[in-house]
Amino acid sequence: MPEPDTLFQPDDAEDVGAIASSAGDRVPKALSGRLAGLSLRRQIFVLAIWPFLQQLLSWLVSTVDTVVAGYQPTEDAANAIAIGGYINWFMGLMVMGIGAGGAALIARAIGGGHKRLAHAGLGQTLVMGVSVGVLTGLLIIALADVIGAAAGLEGQALSMASVYLRLIAAFLPVAAVLFVCVHCLTAAGDTRAPFFVMLIMNGVNLVATVLLAGVEVRLNGQSYMVGLGFGVAGIAWGTCVGWTIGALLMVRLITKRNSSLRLHIHRLRPHAHTMKRIWRVAYPALLDRGGHWAGNWIIIMIVGLIGAASAIGDSVQGAHIIAIRIESISFLPALAFAAAAGTLTGQYLGANDPAMARKAARQCWFLGAGIMTLLGLVFVAIPEQLVHLYTNKQVFLDTSPQLVRICGFVQFFFGSALVLQGAMRGAGDTRVPAILSNTLTWFVRLPAAFILGIDEYVIEQLVLFDVVIYDSIVFKGFGLGLVGIWYALCGELLIRGVVFITRYLRDGWLNQKI
Repeated sequence: MPEPDTLFQPDDAEDVGAIASSAGDRVPKALSGRLAGLSLRRQIFVLAIWPFLQQLLSWLVSTVDTVVAGYQPTEDAANAIAIGGYINWFMGLMVMGIGAGGAALIARAIGGGHKRLAHAGLGQTLVMGVSVGVLTGLLIIALADVIGAAAGLEGQALSMASVYLRLIAAFLPVAAVLFVCVHCLTAAGDTRAPFFVMLIMNGVNLVATVLLAGVEVRLNGQSYMVGLGFGVAGIAWGTCVGWTIGALLMVRLITKRNSSLRLHIHRLRPHAHTMKRIWRVAYPALLDRGGHWAGNWIIIMIVGLIGAASAIGDSVQGAHIIAIRIESISFLPALAFAAAAGTLTGQYLGANDPAMARKAARQCWFLGAGIMTLLGLVFVAIPEQLVHLYTNKQVFLDTSPQLVRICGFVQFFFGSALVLQGAMRGAGDTRVPAILSNTLTWFVRLPAAFILGIDEYVIEQLVLFDVVIYDSIVFKGFGLGLVGIWYALCGELLIRGVVFITRYLRDGWLNQKI
């Protein structure tokens, strides 16, 4: 029985031409499909512009969610969304980790001219992504109350967070279809079509969120609720409605005859060897993203401890998430160039041109990190004005600007890590970056946050197997609170950037087998 790759022979003239070019031509025109004949700079632009606009839309939606929560009658809504947003991030990471594995396989297949393998990769990635979505969604539904309580929420804030989490988790398999397809089409070199799907999806999301959740407006000293007033539940339903519309449009797109990557029903039948190839790249990506998220969830718990000892209580969580939302605008260009870098490195390696793969990654890095540096200067210069765009609550206006200013100083290093790790994922190099990322998260980020943020923390009696290990431990840190945590987070991002730049300058990431 031959290996599956040998079963997928070129089935049209385009495939034959692509393979012939990749055998001897080492210039950008060796790539096939939508990237054929373009200079490297134009390839980067074509691949980055649509993901950038797509990320901008996603940022706008998350911003509206935060603003709508910030303008609810109670501060509990903003605190609930702060926790809900973190769990939403986790759910997305699980699905997109599978998408990263499928994208690496598809990029290599397209670069080498094996379109049938690319189509098979799409089908198998969808099956795996939806399966992970179902399992993750069920887990979150079961643990929603526990999650909110672990983050330090109580009373109404806890109840709101649980409702939000259960609604979002129930629709995660639908979101899996949407986001897996975006990853796969991007790897095939088509970033334009997914953008228009996401444009419609996010537009529906925005309208539904504002209409269903409602916002509190004050005129002449009187408060009025504009919209249906379902609050946090309305924000969740807005997201779910948007995901559903987006998934339906995406299925229609990938089943069209002229789609750059086409889904055939028989490709949904599980194929062990193809799944194994996808999983080889996906599981380190899942460990990477999952470990990084878990570390940040512990940060949320530390923030909860600070809130418990603070005069502003749960509002510490709200101040934290507002600063993150503002900082997230700087991610947008870096994530777009990371997507371009991943596609180009994968396709050039598939075309047997590692020199061009390395060059593409370098140019994407300079562009992404450079733009993030400029945005960092804005964060340093006008953080107060940026926070005012998100909330009118004084408790947040007193704290969040300090956090935004701190993160402005490390944007170059953060951007470097984002873009270069994206390039490495496209090359199929996920194992070593996962080890590096988790090492930094667990042995730099977390200890630094605990030491700088916590003033005094008492760990009561520890009993293990009915044996008293100790009666109590009193930990004393610097007690800088939320500001100290952000010093720790940003210091780790600086180190992360240096580590991934060093990894890029060596060529081991270019020699990965998929």
